[in-house]
Amino acid sequence: MQPSRSANPPLATHERYIDLGGQVSHIFHFGAPLDMAYEYFLDVPAVFRLLPDALDCHVYGPERYRLIVGATDGYGHTMAAIFDLQLQLDPGRVIRIVPAHDGPRHTLSGLVFAGELCAEALFFPKPNGPMVEYTVEIEMSIPVPGALRLMPMSFLQALGERSMEFKMTHIINGFTRNITRDFYLWAAREG
Repeated sequence: MQPSRSANPPLATHERYIDLGGQVSHIFHFGAPLDMAYEYFLDVPAVFRLLPDALDCHVYGPERYRLIVGATDGYGHTMAAIFDLQLQLDPGRVIRIVPAHDGPRHTLSGLVFAGELCAEALFFPKPNGPMVEYTVEIEMSIPVPGALRLMPMSFLQALGERSMEFKMTHIINGFTRNITRDFYLWAAREG
């Protein structure tokens, strides 16, 4: 997977990439009406801002969003991944987020690369409140920065895969805590 055209390539040319990806799922149970849970998850920027390391999520067009996630590689290099997203709905049942490839040029500096993110929230009515099965899948090709380019690709790929596994666990655990807390605060304001 090469970085999408929705984000500018970094100023420096990077010839080597580490390809990474991962998928996580979580089931939420809410003590609230199904339509309230569905409405909550429809606010894509508010929900994605709850992802750990999310720097921003904003609207750039009709049913289009840009999510920017920041990270470090553990060696002092700061980087940002840009995910351009498109909303697809099956009202009351499914909220789907798929990659978009029409995002505006970015103005970020540093090591910036594009990734692809898919998310799906499936809503199920249950007697004690709705169940929401939420799945996030991420794929990206990260340019190998500076001095790290001197290291063997097999080592960098293995290191990247271990880091991605840790990061995906960190993302779902933080996202789960943040959603659970934020949903009830939101519901109290809305109710």
